[in-house]
Amino acid sequence: MSKVSISQAAKMAGIGRSTLYNRYINTGKITVESIEDKKMIDVSELIRVFGSNIKLDSSKCIDNTVQDTIGQGGNTASDKIISMLEQQLKESKELLKEAKEREEWLRSQLDKTTLLLEDKTIKKRKKFLGIF
Repeated sequence: MSKVSISQAAKMAGIGRSTLYNRYINTGKITVESIEDKKMIDVSELIRVFGSNIKLDSSKCIDNTVQDTIGQGGNTASDKIISMLEQQLKESKELLKEAKEREEWLRSQLDKTTLLLEDKTIKKRKKFLGIF
């Protein structure tokens, strides 16, 4: 996002510099960054605090290309985290698959055992008076 000086931020918000310092910067409502020993405020901070009531003037905004290159450097760290999480997800899926296969095998063993325990002999009819 773009950065503006404190004076420019006060003009954009429609308040004075001292008011910006006293009510917003010193109380911590707006964060200030030092870029090359100059205090700068991110435009997104102004939008967050003042809403859409600020007067945007893109000609006086400093584009933050340094932050973008740092952000790209941060992408390698986030890429490492993403690849690590993908690896963990893959391992978890493999473990889940193995657990399901194990459960299926155990169920089949239980069914086989149950079949062995059941009495499958055919009951013969009793003879009536020893004749039939």
